[in-house]
Amino acid sequence: IDSPDIPLNVSRSYLQADGNVKKISSHITKKVADKLAQMFKKDRKDFEEKWDDVKVFIEYGMLTEDKFYDKAESFNLYPTVDDKYFTYEELEKKIKKLQTDKDGNLIILYAQNKDEQYTYIESAKEKGYEVLLLDSPIIPHLMQKLESKKEKIKFVLILFEDSSLLNKAKKATNKTRKKNKKIIFFSVVLVCKSI
Repeated sequence: IDSPDIPLNVSRSYLQADGNVKKISSHITKKVADKLAQMFKKDRKDFEEKWDDVKVFIEYGMLTEDKFYDKAESFNLYPTVDDKYFTYEELEKKIKKLQTDKDGNLIILYAQNKDEQYTYIESAKEKGYEVLLLDSPIIPHLMQKLESKKEKIKFVLILFEDSSLLNKAKKATNKTRKKNKKIIFFSVVLVCKSI
């Protein structure tokens, strides 16, 4: 297509900065989000069956495009280890009473592998906790984004059998953060020494 607005010789940086390309990208993002929302509303059961095939694309869209994130909140699904699917709003209503810690944080327990974490999952289910199955390769990044966008929620990988699961989960999260801070500190020290 010949267009006076878009030159024939184009670099990637030019395309990324071009207003017309941004408008096209925004329009496509809107259309895809609208179509997915329509599919979800029209036949949720069918959408749930296709979830494993489309989840990575939806999660990636939520990570990279804030407008897509806003629209996708209504149809992004969180599967449980029992093969139930919830939107965030549905999940929050279901677990709020039982899975809120003493600081008022909503603790969202998840597993990455049903078979390897079976004992811990069963222990949590016996106590009435809902456990999600979050196994996509980019889900950790989406969890970080959700924790920063939403107020008072924490995703916690289920690795405990104790009855004080939520307290232990909170301690584990804090230990991981402290460990990561130490790793970053030592990395900075090593870089500084090498300079």
